[in-house]
Amino acid sequence: MFENHRVLHGYVLREYMKVLLLSLSSLILIYIIVLFFEKMDLFTKHRASSLFIFEYLLYKVPEVVFQWTLPYSVLLSTLLTLGALSRHSEITAMKAGGVSLYRITFPLLIIALFISLFSFLGNEYLVPLTNQKAQHVLSVKVRKEQQTSFFKNYKIWHHGERGIFNIRMLDAEEKVLKGFTFYQFDDRFRCTQRVDAREARWIDGKWKLHQGAVREFGEGGSIRTILFKEMEFYLSESWESFQSIERKSREMSYTELRNYIRKIEASGYDSTRYLVDIYSKLSYPLLNLIMVLIGIPFALKTGRAGGAALSIGISVMIGFAYGVTFYIFLSFGKSGVLPPFLAAWTPTLLFGLAGIFTLTSIRQ
Repeated sequence: MFENHRVLHGYVLREYMKVLLLSLSSLILIYIIVLFFEKMDLFTKHRASSLFIFEYLLYKVPEVVFQWTLPYSVLLSTLLTLGALSRHSEITAMKAGGVSLYRITFPLLIIALFISLFSFLGNEYLVPLTNQKAQHVLSVKVRKEQQTSFFKNYKIWHHGERGIFNIRMLDAEEKVLKGFTFYQFDDRFRCTQRVDAREARWIDGKWKLHQGAVREFGEGGSIRTILFKEMEFYLSESWESFQSIERKSREMSYTELRNYIRKIEASGYDSTRYLVDIYSKLSYPLLNLIMVLIGIPFALKTGRAGGAALSIGISVMIGFAYGVTFYIFLSFGKSGVLPPFLAAWTPTLLFGLAGIFTLTSIRQ
């Protein structure tokens, strides 16, 4: 009996993996083509070489796989594989041989669990690295921009026209630079002024600094310090000069993001939106397992009645429903309507419970 079950599981897994690889490669190709046409104007404007275009698209593949296509490929493969087995009466034959539906679908749940782990590891080690490289290709090689900003010790360093900026955190929505420090240098690269502020806000086309100090360094080593609560400060850089240098969560691994959150919290800044992102890094990979839980009952109920077109339609419907729910809850979390943990985990738990409930309702 054990040998029969092992043969059965091997057969189901082989059929599933063949469909999964085909589905995944097809979705990756579609996404890459869409991405290429999205960037076509940029590539044309800057006369990017074919090598740079290929390099950029290649670096985007891990993000496309782990953050966009893998869960939906898992769902589509579940629907197509079990649908085909059902249409060919193989499910009926297995049940007639005394094999329960749970036993038939068990290998799909196991492989989905491994895919979820694989997804987490890919998002942890591969995606942040390739996203940074893709951004470098786009900015430096395609746009021919100088790399004036970098991220070190969980701070943003930016080389401006008059000096060097050190920024703890950039809030793109509020147009605020938090933990702001500006070093001004003379022609001999001697620091003549240092400006520290808790916040630098871009308001009505001007920079306004809050809670800080201006230190002016004289020739003989003298230091003049001016404290302020609020001060208008002239910089040749506008907000647009800074908005593209934000270190995004998708460019950090779970470990890097966790350490970054600790740093900004220790400095007294609000880390809510980063907390939402770090919890979503844990909840999103489990979507692969949930897609199998949802896909199994759909496939068994509609397998005989429909073909590939119906499976694709169901995949699009479920994927769209999850995507809308997921990003609505993330928005609620980042705006403070929901706690970050609930915002990141609620969609995953809701769809997971729906899949378990539907699966247990199927007649054996």
